[in-house]
Amino acid sequence: MAHGIPSQGKVTITVDEYSSNPTQAFTHYNINQSRFQPPHVHMVDPIPYDTPKPAGHTRFVCISDTHSRTDGIQMPYGDILLHTGDFTELGLPSEVKKFNDWLGNLPYEYKIVIAGNHELTFDKEFMADLVKQDYYRFPSVSKLKPEDFDNVQSLLTNSIYLQDSEVTVKGFRIYGAPWTPWFNGWGFNLPRGQSLLDKWNLIPEGIDILMTHGPPLGFRDWVPKELQRVGCVELLNTVQRRVRPKLHVFGGIHEDEREERRILCIIRHPQVAISMDPEELFPSACLFKDPLCKGSLTALPCLNPFLDLSHLCLIQLKSIV
Repeated sequence: MAHGIPSQGKVTITVDEYSSNPTQAFTHYNINQSRFQPPHVHMVDPIPYDTPKPAGHTRFVCISDTHSRTDGIQMPYGDILLHTGDFTELGLPSEVKKFNDWLGNLPYEYKIVIAGNHELTFDKEFMADLVKQDYYRFPSVSKLKPEDFDNVQSLLTNSIYLQDSEVTVKGFRIYGAPWTPWFNGWGFNLPRGQSLLDKWNLIPEGIDILMTHGPPLGFRDWVPKELQRVGCVELLNTVQRRVRPKLHVFGGIHEDEREERRILCIIRHPQVAISMDPEELFPSACLFKDPLCKGSLTALPCLNPFLDLSHLCLIQLKSIV
């Protein structure tokens, strides 16, 4: 069954026996290990997004899946913007430029971005196959010339773009990865199991904030039409057993819009979910009373920015530097 094997003081994640069936994996781990239930998960009410920031804290504004529809979004104030992908519909250069212009008008000191499955032109292997086959699903993309997208990331002049890489800002080590389990042949899709695990194995220990486009198993990953969960089991095991980031931000699954609009947060101990009001029209914030101190074992939230563009989340962490 395994997922975490100690090796000379380090934990090595192996392919989970339930990797290919995340719904079964959720049932198994929920019943046998209660990894998604209290006391490991509890709800935290949001606070108004205009709550004053305490001295000595860094405020993160987290958002995802804007899909070239950023006009009119009321962005709250903060220090660092984290965008976890799908900022375009197809990754067309014109869409990337529009997104970059939007970023340029935002006041945040740092803007950190990863790609999602919709940023097709950012996935070089995907584009090589697409152009070669003139794939009918994405005619506007397949007709692009290589010189139009070879260095499309360079268009993001107003942000720090992460792809299987990390950056340190204001003392926080932040790592970003765009990969998701295969879904209808979009960009950055990989088969479940070893292929995805190989990507998660690139995440170094000691990361403070992890940004992924897709969710780990059990968090905002329910697809009601198929009655299935689609989160990545290997990502869950990597986050909980090996990397243990203090904050994990992710987006991705549009279908999970159950009863209450919720943004789920994974933290070390315990896990937390932020409850969202279905009628909320403005961004909400969650201020944690026990913010992280450098070297502290205090756990911090991992959150999934909700699909609705009006639902942003703020996280305030005690500054490291």
